[in-house]
Amino acid sequence: MGTVTGYVVRYGDEGRYNMKNLTTFVLILMLLSITYAVVFCTPKYFELTATAYYPGSESCYPFDDGFTATGDVAGKGSIAIDPKNGPLKMGDKVFVVGYGDGVCNDVGSAIKGWKIDVCFDTYEEAKEWGVKLVKVYVLEVK
Repeated sequence: MGTVTGYVVRYGDEGRYNMKNLTTFVLILMLLSITYAVVFCTPKYFELTATAYYPGSESCYPFDDGFTATGDVAGKGSIAIDPKNGPLKMGDKVFVVGYGDGVCNDVGSAIKGWKIDVCFDTYEEAKEWGVKLVKVYVLEVK
């Protein structure tokens, strides 16, 4: 059985523990846990200008073979980015508000900096999208 005397907890002959140091240690652990949660567990997002494309000749000529820059089949979920100057990287899995889940697996000559181009399965859907300012959440970094 332990007895509390001032700032000291005694457990038989096992030794003495300074409660002030123990409290400081626990507070530091709590702050580190909170910092970790904020930095690593809070979803990261960017506000980007989003246009849309269709993988046919209406949007992609002469690169209208139906495949993305990474060799994936182009369609809903494919997202063109600027991998050199934009905030997203090839292979990133993202969620685009108003569009849904996607993978950054394509590039486009008009996509520079903080812009993305979301792919649709039909030309009509791409035209209907227009140009929007959207939040893009990074779900998984490749």
